[in-house]
Amino acid sequence: MERYKRRWNLRINGLLEKSDEDPRREVCRLIGELAPHLVHKLENVIDSVHHVGKKERGRQRQMIVQFTMRKYRDKIWKATKNSSVCKNRGLRFVEDLTREDRNARAALWPQIEQARKEGKKAFFRGPHGFIEGRRIIVT
Repeated sequence: MERYKRRWNLRINGLLEKSDEDPRREVCRLIGELAPHLVHKLENVIDSVHHVGKKERGRQRQMIVQFTMRKYRDKIWKATKNSSVCKNRGLRFVEDLTREDRNARAALWPQIEQARKEGKKAFFRGPHGFIEGRRIIVT
């Protein structure tokens, strides 16, 4: 159930935190730059935005953005992949994975990385890794 709920979220790494900011407004502005064709819909597309963890001096906290519809979340995530806006600002959008999924992916990463170096199609779907369409397990 936890994994299912997180499918509507994206995390943002590297967004500078200001003391007087409105996180939702900041994220709407950022996503407006990434996907200008969605600017007029952003008020209805973005449900909630908040920082994760305790506020500490000298540390940037991740932000979680929850979308109202998966199709918009997927469009925005795709728009961030090769975005000059993200590269110039040092931002990275990532999936909001559970701890178990992150650990499973970390264990499979060496196999995925090796397959990619060999020119094979390798990817993750949830906590599972696939190489050339076949599911792999931790070795």
